Amino acid sequence: MTRRPTLDISILKDGETSAYLLSAIRTFDDVTNAPNWSQSSRYIAIVSAVLLAIIHKLSKRRYNVNWCSLTHAFVTGGLSFICVWLNVFAAESLTGTPEPLGSVLCKGPLTTIHSIIAAITMGFGIFDITEGIGIGKIDFILHGVATFSVMAYFCEVGVPEIIVPMLMMEISTLNLGFMGATFMTNATTYVNIGMFSINFLVFRLIICPYLWWGIFVATWENRYNPESQECLPWHFTYVTFFFGMFFNCLNTFWYYKIVKKVYLKFSGKEHLKELNTAKDS
Repeated sequence: MTRRPTLDISILKDGETSAYLLSAIRTFDDVTNAPNWSQSSRYIAIVSAVLLAIIHKLSKRRYNVNWCSLTHAFVTGGLSFICVWLNVFAAESLTGTPEPLGSVLCKGPLTTIHSIIAAITMGFGIFDITEGIGIGKIDFILHGVATFSVMAYFCEVGVPEIIVPMLMMEISTLNLGFMGATFMTNATTYVNIGMFSINFLVFRLIICPYLWWGIFVATWENRYNPESQECLPWHFTYVTFFFGMFFNCLNTFWYYKIVKKVYLKFSGKEHLKELNTAKDS
């Protein structure tokens, strides 16, 4: 995997959000020595799975909240948002090449965070599989297999940074995690359902498909480019297309289900907290 040279933050204007974010990432790198382990995707995945298992053991779905899923969504959703921000507003100024083109041309991840996120989600897939086997739920197992397979592909090819923008989908999971929370009042549940519906639409059906299309186009246009061929196998652009179409279609189907569910709840035809969680459905 190619490692980008140290980025010169001074290129960015003082006060820019990107400069603050890069400064925070640099501090993280200094404190954790991240440049030396951020590209060890397998180890990061294993550690993530172990940490999630510990959280699961300690939390035990207290207040009817899946704290493991919530933790994963908070970490990966938040960090992927930061990565996308840097890709859009800072990458070209810092490297001379916009994203995702830089990654497709094998320039390497823009920051260490770009390398880490997909591996964390790969670990979440491992945790999902083991939890599903433990409780005998096939939907948990299938979700874990799908999550692990996609993340493992990008990590094993050596370009986890390319899949990172798609993990902004997890932002909507933050609202989903509180759907069945016992501490939620009717009023806050209504607000949370509304926010979930909006976030699902914005991130899973608008922003992420748009970013995915940009990634696919960049891989397609450069599939015979010698620079791209240095790190991307011949099948990469086709895998990118089919996995994206699968998840986009799946999210469209789920949004249809969500709209129906919201209508039933807001019209009073279904109890507010009935079948609000993935565990119950």
